[in-house]
Amino acid sequence: MNAKHAFRFEAIGLEDLDQVQLMERTDKKFLVPASMLPGIFQAIELHYFILEIDSKRLLEYHTHYFDTTDDQLFHHHHNGKLNRYKVRKRTYVDTQTSFLEVKQKTNKGKTIKQRLKIKNNHPELSEQEKAFVRQVSPINPEELLPKSTNQFHRITLADKQMTERCTIDFNFRVESGQQMASLDEFAIIEIKQNRFSRMSPLSKCLQKNRIKPMGFSKYCIGRVLAEEKIKKNTFKPKIRRLTKLIQP
Repeated sequence: MNAKHAFRFEAIGLEDLDQVQLMERTDKKFLVPASMLPGIFQAIELHYFILEIDSKRLLEYHTHYFDTTDDQLFHHHHNGKLNRYKVRKRTYVDTQTSFLEVKQKTNKGKTIKQRLKIKNNHPELSEQEKAFVRQVSPINPEELLPKSTNQFHRITLADKQMTERCTIDFNFRVESGQQMASLDEFAIIEIKQNRFSRMSPLSKCLQKNRIKPMGFSKYCIGRVLAEEKIKKNTFKPKIRRLTKLIQP
């Protein structure tokens, strides 16, 4: 994506963005062809701030995902289990900050994220990190192993009323099961609010462009794209939709 489109927004820093952390929230994801981003940004640039760190607005993220030997967390998502969890270590490359994060998707559609600041993003769990997993989830951390790694670039927006946070991820790469895959043609847009509203400027822009919400787990879809033998029946419609989106 051409970085010039990100420089039309008014910038804010991390301290300002902390006003809309939304650690407990409702979120909606949208998959769009990356070629549509310039038009979307032009339509909403007056309504949102953009996160800027050290003059950078396209920020890099690296993530390790953990699961049990038998991929319990993956299968919970695949089978549509409610009150499911995700465990990951994420590094915000531009600030060299890392967190262990445990995300819960509740039976009411809420996403609750709890995180622990850590010193590194090594693909294993320390005793302190295991204790955190026990504290915030029913998962036995002794059963967790690193399963996949991804990296991507992100633009983060906040509406000017500081009630909504939006992320746009692109240049997505995943390594899983010693295989690699990418989603260069797509961007993943996520709108995070206390309560989802279709009246926000970005939501209305996506509706105008006939872009509908689409559940999209970077962990699960990444593994499905990279691993041939993993269970994927539930995710096949999403893969077909990916193919359809980029057809001329």
